[in-house]
Amino acid sequence: MKNSARTKFAVGYYMSKKADDPTSFSELAKRFAPRLREVYFPWPGVSNGRAVHFSPADEERLAADLKYCRDHGMKLDFLANAACYGERSCTEEQRLQLSGIIKRLDKLGLHPEIVTTTSPYIARVFKLYFPDIEVRASVNMRLRNTLALEYLAPLFDSFYISRDVQRDLPTFRTISAWCKDHGKKLCMLVNSGCMRDCPWHTFHDAMVAHKISNAFPEMTYRNLGLVCSRIFDRESSREEFLRCTWIRPEDVHVFEPDLETVKLATRGAAHPVEIVEAYLNGSYDGDLLRLTDPSHAFGFRPYRIDNKSFPADWVTSGIAGKCAENCTHCGKCTEILDRVLKYDLDRNMRADVFSIRDHMVLFAPGKRQSYSELNITK
Repeated sequence: MKNSARTKFAVGYYMSKKADDPTSFSELAKRFAPRLREVYFPWPGVSNGRAVHFSPADEERLAADLKYCRDHGMKLDFLANAACYGERSCTEEQRLQLSGIIKRLDKLGLHPEIVTTTSPYIARVFKLYFPDIEVRASVNMRLRNTLALEYLAPLFDSFYISRDVQRDLPTFRTISAWCKDHGKKLCMLVNSGCMRDCPWHTFHDAMVAHKISNAFPEMTYRNLGLVCSRIFDRESSREEFLRCTWIRPEDVHVFEPDLETVKLATRGAAHPVEIVEAYLNGSYDGDLLRLTDPSHAFGFRPYRIDNKSFPADWVTSGIAGKCAENCTHCGKCTEILDRVLKYDLDRNMRADVFSIRDHMVLFAPGKRQSYSELNITK
């Protein structure tokens, strides 16, 4: 690894079936904690954008893993970032629940340094009752300009910039300058696989939060008509991946000086250890599709995106970002796709291209199939 110093990266807590699994969060923490700044985590009973169910044993392991991270210098970021809290929203019941959880974390020696939320009410609760905890605006609030930050400034200490505009360097620098001028901190999610300005984003987030696919097995990405499932299944439109919101490990350094935290999406990723290692190294010689969450690797089968084939000025030239609002299909992305798209016969035969939350990505509308039933051939 290039540098043993602590970085600005934050990782998301995820629960594995076995604590000693080499890809479990426990093992990831043992390997990387001394170089990571934060871990963001859910807690039982608090909606956080994903349907996470903890058994008593799971809660014990979660506490032990967080304790390990705390003991090795990582800050704890408590997630209260759901899009909807139902009838409990803005109520005394919700305040008492959150207060009870912070007291529980205190007893465990896990008082969080940060709370990340989508709720102005929750932000206000923490400002009033837990003023020592930094209040951070979730990436799900889609903050794309300084006007939005002004509205939130009284209640929030730090902000995730909207994925949809973060690649646009002039916009990024304008927002960064505003944060510095107003004593606020700026954060960024760098490995999202979400499409830029996706009109299905809210709908898709609701599906993930409620695990709709488990309740209705006949529902698949394809027959729901989600944009990404339709586009990346078509060979003619795969260049849309280049217009997504991810930042390559090699390009984080362009943004990092202006950032408090660089978030890595690992809670639902297929290869969390590989993601963390690539971004800590600032270099990755492999398939870029393996680093994003959600991953679109299945739709690209039997091709991969060769990360090392991107031009060195991918970000600084403006190719990646200056079309942040209106694409004119000028042909530049087509040229770059010709460079980076590589045929991979071996990959055509593998099932590990799925991310955890892509278990519903199936072929036959109305039918749920397991990996073994897909019968993948070249």
